[in-house]
Order: sequence, then structure tokens, then C-alpha cells
Amino acid sequence: MATRSAASSGTERPDPLTAGDSGGPPRHDATASRPEPDVALTDAAADSPAPAPESAEAPESAEAPESSEAAASPDHDPTRRAFFLQFGKQAVSTVGQVAGMADIVSRTSGSAAASLLGLGDEPAKREAQPVLRSGARSAAAVTAATGPPLADEAFRSPYRLVGDELVLLDQRGIPETLEEVVAKRGSDVAYYLRLGVTRGGPVMAQVAAYGLALTARERAALPLESIDVELRRTERALAAARPSSRLPIWAMERMAAARSGLGDTIDGTATAEALRAEADAIATGLQAHQASIAAGLVELLSAPLDRPLAVLVHGNPGALSGGLVGPGIAALRRLVEQDRPLRVFVTETRPFMDGARLASWELRQAGIEHKIIADAAVAWLFAREPIDVVIAEAEWIAADGDCAAVIGSRAVAQQAAAVPPETRPRVIVLGVTATIDRATVDGAAIPTELRPARDLAAYLADVPIRAADAVVPATDVIPAQAIAALVTERGVLTDVHGETIAAILDAARAGST
Repeated sequence: MATRSAASSGTERPDPLTAGDSGGPPRHDATASRPEPDVALTDAAADSPAPAPESAEAPESAEAPESSEAAASPDHDPTRRAFFLQFGKQAVSTVGQVAGMADIVSRTSGSAAASLLGLGDEPAKREAQPVLRSGARSAAAVTAATGPPLADEAFRSPYRLVGDELVLLDQRGIPETLEEVVAKRGSDVAYYLRLGVTRGGPVMAQVAAYGLALTARERAALPLESIDVELRRTERALAAARPSSRLPIWAMERMAAARSGLGDTIDGTATAEALRAEADAIATGLQAHQASIAAGLVELLSAPLDRPLAVLVHGNPGALSGGLVGPGIAALRRLVEQDRPLRVFVTETRPFMDGARLASWELRQAGIEHKIIADAAVAWLFAREPIDVVIAEAEWIAADGDCAAVIGSRAVAQQAAAVPPETRPRVIVLGVTATIDRATVDGAAIPTELRPARDLAAYLADVPIRAADAVVPATDVIPAQAIAALVTERGVLTDVHGETIAAILDAARAGST
């Protein structure tokens, strides 16, 4: 496996009229056999049903002189992976431990709490790397790591902070390549979110919050009015980058509230520090909540007496979508550690292949045996195998309990409902309470996001698919009545409807005051 890092030098921007072949930092790897998706910003705008936000432009070009130093992907750090595994084990062992972690997060300053989860600043690791130029097809360049290929089990955080840069693991290349891109400001983060570099509501909320904090740091010397205009524009871009996911919107609402509480006399440096502290609080809070959800899920997953527990995972409820803790895979890992018999099936989750590429990669790292099954074969599986549980992760939860999740989730839930009651799989949805939107009355009101045609072409075809030929929805809705249990950090709902959703929201509000 190869690893690459694309860095932004902040010197020039690709011309959107000529960047049709690259649309931002180009991606080169001689070892990758996967067809490269067309990541043009202009194509994204043409394929998408809504225009790109005004500040969510392509990151500033990575074009640099041949002799310049550029950001390089750091060597695999075994201590970071050991921390991740140990934290996952400890976090899901008991609800009491998780409650204690959440209490620490709520009582500790953002920076101190972040250090508990390994989210503090790391020293930048720089070394000169050769710059690969793409000739007439690109206005930018990327750096390529020259070290040996990484083993399949090599760990990478979905994001990390290096000084005033946010380094994102590019989920589009996994598992063939581990590559990273660098964001210097919120508009960079919005651009990468639109491309699908980072996916999953919890982790997108975290990187969006840090992206806004980076913008505040970058603009700290400007007049306060100019800072306010730039931050508002960046908030809108980040919130709109993935409109079918509630958590990035929630994160921007929290960041805006934190900023409005600062008053009119505070300077730009203090504003930047306050927003960084709020981003730390968002990240650490979400990690603790994800760990609590994992603990609740473990309690639900009891094996039959005569055979192993059979689980179907739709999507990727792992660390790549959650941050340091992905509740679904953390819970399964806990069962394996307890020597509880387990059979795991993973849907491909087309078209982005969240299951076949991302969940499968994380399950292999966790040492969990599993089988990948085509989305179209789920009904076949239910007819031939006793499946006990279907696990999905919510991107948006309506006030009546309808849950939007990765595309295909509704079909899987409906196929589960068609199984005779005595062998019917339980559909379990995972989601922090911040995913619930009281203002969204039902599933029909959850925003619809149509992805560009390149998302379909990148993993399912070797030939280009034109925008006119493709309809690529990002999510669909699981009706509340099809959900056997909704697991949040506040507990497990086994009767999902409007009143129980309202009760858990009221409990969350009471707990935060």
C-alpha cells in the first residue's frame, strides 16, 4: 500500500475555467489500480443540484518550486495506534467509564480535554519530497512519500492537527492507498468535504469546527468587522458542504454561538483562541458520546444460545466516520475481546463503497472476520442466513424518529421487515443526540443531497458517466417504525417515535444546563 500527502502552499489558485481535469490538488500514485475520479470543482458545480458555496473554493494551489519543502505524510506512529486501540477498549467497557469521560470533557478546558483523546497539536514532521508534476492536465502539484508501502493494518487517524494545518486522511483512496490532504483554512475543509475526502457526520462536524478555527487564526490580524464577515461566510460554506448530514450544521451553530458570546470588544487573537477551544470541546464531546453509544450497543448484542451472533453492517460505523471512536466497529471489537461468537456481513454500500472499502478495512485492522455482500444480495442473505442485527449510523434524525442514513439503508431495513417475525433481524441505528433535529418534523423534511456523477463513476465503472446519465443520492430515510432500537449517548430507545425522541432531547438539554 502506498501513502501520499497533498500540501497547499498558499501561493496561487487553480483557474476554475482550466481546472476541469484536476479541480484542486491532483492525485498521483503509480501503485494505484483504481480509476481516478474526476474531481474537478467546475464539474462538481455542474453535477450538483446546488451551486457551490461562495467560500468553499478549491484550496490554494500546491504548486511550488522544485527545491521547496512540502508537507509529507508522517511515518506510521505505533504509539498513536496503540492509544486508539487502548482507548476503544477502555471506553466501551462500562457505561460508568464513559460517563466519567463525558464529565471530564464538560468540566475541562477544550485544550486540556483534547489532550485526553490525543487531539492536541502534534509537532509538524517535514522533509523534502520530490514534487510530481502533472503537465498540461493540472495547475497544482502533490508530494509523494518515498518510504516503503504500508502494511494493510497500518493506522491513520481520520484527521490530525499539525501546527496551523488540518491533515485529512483521504477516504477516496482506501484501501488501495493511504493518502492525506492538507487544509489551511475553513474554505479548504469545505472543498474537501464536498469531494468526499472525509465522510460521516461525527468526523465531518469535527473537521468543520477545526476548519473554522483555522480561518479565525489566519484572519486574526484583520479588523473585527472583516473577521466577522469572513467567519460568517466560512460557516455557511462548511454547513452547506454536505447538506444531508446534520452534525456539520450543528457544529457551525455551536461555533457561531460561541462567537456571539464573545462581545464586540474582543480582538481577533482572542476570537481565534475561543473558536479553537470550542472546536476542541466539540471534538472531545463527540468522541465521548461515540464511546457511550458503543457501550450501549454492546449491551444490545446478545448471541443466540445455539449459534454465533450474526450482524449485517450497512455503511461504515467506524473510526473513519466517527473520529477516534466508531461506535459500531468498537462494539464488535469488544465482543471479539470477550470471546463472544460472532459472524459479520458487510454490504458494499454503493456507490461510494463505504462498506466494501472503509468498513472492511477497519474490521481487518480490528481483527474481525467478515464477509462482504453485494447490496442487491441482502434479501438473498436474509432468506438463507439467520441474521440477528442490522447496524446503520444516522446522518440526520427527524423529530418523529425517522432516520436518514447512507444510501441503501431504507432498502436494507425494508428487506429486514419482510423476514418472518420469528427470525426477523433487529434494525439498530446509532446516532448522537445532536443528530436529532426537532425542527425537521419527519423523514420527508430531511434535506436531500444529490452527489455529482463522478461519485458513481469512481468505483463502479471504468468509463466516464455524464451528469445527465446519473442520479446519485447520498442518503435515504429509514422509517421510525422499521427501527428496533436507536442508540444515543443518552441511552437506548426501543420504541422509536415522536414522544420518545422528544424525551431524549429534553434529557440532553437538562443535562447540559
